[in-house]
Amino acid sequence: MGSCSLAFCRRLTQPKAFVWAFTFVSLFAVSSGCKESSREEASDGLEPPVVYDSMTADSNDAPASVSGTSDDSESDLPALETPPEKLTIGDKNPGLAIAKWVRGEPVEEPLRDRVHVVEFWATWCGPCRAGMPHISALQSELAEDVTFIGVTREDEATVENFLVSNATGDKTWDDIIGYRLAIDDRDWTNMAYMKAAGQGGIPCAFVVGRDGVVEWIGHPGSIDEPLKKIVDGTWDREAAIAEYKQQEKLQQLTGEVGALLREQDFDGALERLNQFEKAEGSSKTLLNYRVRVLEIAGRTDEAATAREALVESAWEDAMLLNQIAWTTATNGDPSDLELALKAAKRASELQQNEDGPILDTLARCYYELGQLDEAIKYQRMAVEHANGQRQIEATLKGYLDEKAAAETTDADDKPEEVTAEETKAEETEAEETKAEETEAEETEAEETEAEETEAEETKAEETKAEETKAEETEAEEAEPDVAE
Repeated sequence: MGSCSLAFCRRLTQPKAFVWAFTFVSLFAVSSGCKESSREEASDGLEPPVVYDSMTADSNDAPASVSGTSDDSESDLPALETPPEKLTIGDKNPGLAIAKWVRGEPVEEPLRDRVHVVEFWATWCGPCRAGMPHISALQSELAEDVTFIGVTREDEATVENFLVSNATGDKTWDDIIGYRLAIDDRDWTNMAYMKAAGQGGIPCAFVVGRDGVVEWIGHPGSIDEPLKKIVDGTWDREAAIAEYKQQEKLQQLTGEVGALLREQDFDGALERLNQFEKAEGSSKTLLNYRVRVLEIAGRTDEAATAREALVESAWEDAMLLNQIAWTTATNGDPSDLELALKAAKRASELQQNEDGPILDTLARCYYELGQLDEAIKYQRMAVEHANGQRQIEATLKGYLDEKAAAETTDADDKPEEVTAEETKAEETEAEETKAEETEAEETEAEETEAEETEAEETKAEETKAEETKAEETEAEEAEPDVAE
């Protein structure tokens, strides 16, 4: 890190048992690479990512109110069908239960005949807000074929206040969001999609095809490619089903490997990964797990080799590249910072350098490499595209404060003898410059005087020549005429 010493750059100091447990409990949930979480008030953003469980609204960690969950008037509302217990790719969509359409026209059921995207979000969720411009752009681009619906569990007042609040510059969130927003009816839609599909973190999107079947489930930051294939009819549903089933198995593997890590059985954890790969085949997610296990085990060389392979395999996956870069840059091992920078640059390139959290990661890589000016440059860009995420703004302030402090320290700590030497050198240089200027002036004066003397001599010669000519002419006129 060189001279970089921001207070918010502290490493994880939790006991290893916590880190091991956290790594594999959270790794599957944050495979999208999102660093933000419900901890909006965090001052530095470098604590472990926390993914809010959308089905635990009664938790003390849930910062948003929930529509209708404890309202006495709920008994007066019509009964809702029991939501499905299981939902996966290839299943018929469960429909919607909406208490209030806050933005846009209501969507009539059933969800079919065009492509629908049901996305779960919350006003307090940093990644949700960061992704709203992206979703709005997709809605505009695919307006003829796709309808986006953002569903939240919060109450109407919370959502309305959010929409009129400042997003960035002079724009409100209502100015930025270009798709439908709706409030869930008694958590039914969350239960039917999120809980039934085993999805605990937001934002999370479900793509429903024209025939009403769920085609894709995942982070909206990775939705572009599958969505466009679903729209143009080139989507391979069977392959998606197989991949999603593997993801479910990987989620189970997470718990098994996490338990081995808590016991510090690193060889056992790696062997379990080997068994899974032999049975199910390799994948980016599995390779990501392997990197994390090797990091935790302290097997630096093996981790570096696996990490490089992971970056290569994830070269077209901006979200995973971002996760790799962030984890690598903040794990306390400076040996792979150049690889982290490479991954972050590629991730940002894939997002046209317009993704705030990814630019934040890129800035952090430069910071860890001791390139504070570059870190500030990209952190400014991150703030520009962060849509008001205070965490990213706080990081920029930290970089700027550190630069100012370093400049002040450099000035204050300069030794007196060095200052005296510099002053003397400056005075000597000034005297030499003045002497050169004086010499130049004298030379110029001499040249001017010589030119003037030469001019006078030339003029005298011309005058003498004229007088001689005049005398000759006069003599000629005075001679007698020979003819006479």
